[in-house]
Amino acid sequence: MAACTLTGAAVGALCSRPLLRRRGHAVLAGSLGSVLALVLAASPARAAVSALVTAGRSGPAPLPLTPLAAALVLAAAAGTTACLTAARRR
Repeated sequence: MAACTLTGAAVGALCSRPLLRRRGHAVLAGSLGSVLALVLAASPARAAVSALVTAGRSGPAPLPLTPLAAALVLAAAAGTTACLTAARRR
């Protein structure tokens, strides 16, 4: 579940005020980003949820370390991008 949380944090950082100035655009981008985070095949959140669902059907759930690492990198990159953009716009 940490992979889902980190992916959501990355989407939120990319849709925050320093990057998108208008509220309507931020809400629309955040909604679209959240949906894409669960639909795209390359998404760490989708990989983590798929691993848990598959394990729930067949036996014990393994720890999805690859999606967690990918989500951590994605969240760090999104946070860095938001911070650098905020510093440039001031």
